[in-house]
Amino acid sequence: MNSSKNQEGYALVIVLLMVVLFLGISATFMAGSINHAKQEQTVDTTNQSVASAEMGVRYYSADFQREIGIVKSEIIETTQNRLKSIVECFKSGDSSCDEPTELKELEKEIDKEMKAEYILKIKTKVEELEALKDIQKSPFPGEDVHYAVAGTAITEMNANKEDVNLSSTGDKIVNWLKVELELEGDSKGVKKYLKGIFTVEVPDTFLSEDESLTVKTTTVNNSNLDYHDVFSNDWPAMKCSELTEKIKSGETLQQNECLLGSDMKAAEFVEFLKNNNHDPKDYKVFTSDFKNDICGNSCNNQMLEGISVVVENTDVGLDEQKGGNTNSLNNINLIVDGYFEVKNLNSLGKKTDQQTLIFKELTVTSNVQGQGIMNTNLVILGKDYEKDAIKADSIMYFQKNLTIGDNGRICFDLDRILPKHVEQLSGKVSFSNNNTTGQIIYYSSNLQENTFVLKDKAYKVDKDRTLPYVTGYDKYTDFLSSCGVSVNKIVTSSLEIPYAHVMDPIFGLEVEY
Repeated sequence: MNSSKNQEGYALVIVLLMVVLFLGISATFMAGSINHAKQEQTVDTTNQSVASAEMGVRYYSADFQREIGIVKSEIIETTQNRLKSIVECFKSGDSSCDEPTELKELEKEIDKEMKAEYILKIKTKVEELEALKDIQKSPFPGEDVHYAVAGTAITEMNANKEDVNLSSTGDKIVNWLKVELELEGDSKGVKKYLKGIFTVEVPDTFLSEDESLTVKTTTVNNSNLDYHDVFSNDWPAMKCSELTEKIKSGETLQQNECLLGSDMKAAEFVEFLKNNNHDPKDYKVFTSDFKNDICGNSCNNQMLEGISVVVENTDVGLDEQKGGNTNSLNNINLIVDGYFEVKNLNSLGKKTDQQTLIFKELTVTSNVQGQGIMNTNLVILGKDYEKDAIKADSIMYFQKNLTIGDNGRICFDLDRILPKHVEQLSGKVSFSNNNTTGQIIYYSSNLQENTFVLKDKAYKVDKDRTLPYVTGYDKYTDFLSSCGVSVNKIVTSSLEIPYAHVMDPIFGLEVEY
């Protein structure tokens, strides 16, 4: 009997020990779970901080790149005005500017000053970024997540990317500007820092030696361009065959514009100019029959050495009945003074320097694909109206695939284009792989009310693509300049001066974590 009671005591002890053991194990697991949850929360908050800083880098890099485009436009305008002063000096008969060597020295001085002003303007933009220091922006409204500028720095570098302000640097010529932008990401009090490093090329020259301007009359066009400066109402009376005879005879040319027709096509005229040591870029031809005068047997793979072509508004272009395709169009500056229809516009500009194609209205009934729009400004400006009667009813229609490649731009006047065609463009356009230089540029007199954004396949706003690829302007001169459109200035005598010319600056971005 006593033995039985002793055994019951041991059993109770064992049960109690097991209960304690299970409670201990449970407490360990619970503590581990709680600790794991805290770690996940910390990691999530840290990731949000990093993501917020990354969004800040993307936002400010896109905005900074847009600002550089505006700086470029301002430099072009300033340089144009400075070049006008050379023209006026020459016209006045001043002995300080009536010799080629004197004019060259003046041009060099302008170029030097424009380079210094370009650098100064970019430094000013960096100062404006510095002024935003510690001002928080929220990428997710309603959430405790922010990003802010934490600091900026700018370094002037030579061609070898060496700091020109160091005493050990021998080459002091500024070829690059390195802008360092430190971003702070903050999520629920957890801060993370990233550094965006922008490298901006400083052009060697702001004057184009290849595209000189021959001063021939007493008129100088205003550098504040508008819609009516683009399309020419005055057509030359001289045929291109007559102009070639004047060139053969060595006669001093009073004009460099002519009419194409049955007696001479564009390719023949370009070949003649090259054979007689004339640059086709200096000439402009006019036609009322694009297919026959410009294309001949085929509109594909046309290479016209930079000549300018104006197409009359009665020519509807290349609808499917007239041949259809204009693929791999290269090295032509085209102005279509009306509606133009074409089937395919594949691989524009793949073998050329930058070219500009301007239309009032455009329909592409099939594709803009292949390598897409490369090295080409495709500009649709809309129909002509009285200033106070502008309507949004012009055609800009891309029926199927639409791809923008490197250095390709689609530019359009939002105030004149049909809203349904603008909407279609927003969801249809795509950018080629690794595309860092393609753009969509638009104009509106009221950017606050009229904006263009890219959309995804479900036609929902795609902010991630809109920010780096889309730019809007409310000043027409800036809009046209950003799309490669300029109007020749014409003055007196036979003086030649270079054009104001600023290539799209090389813009690089690195992120340091």
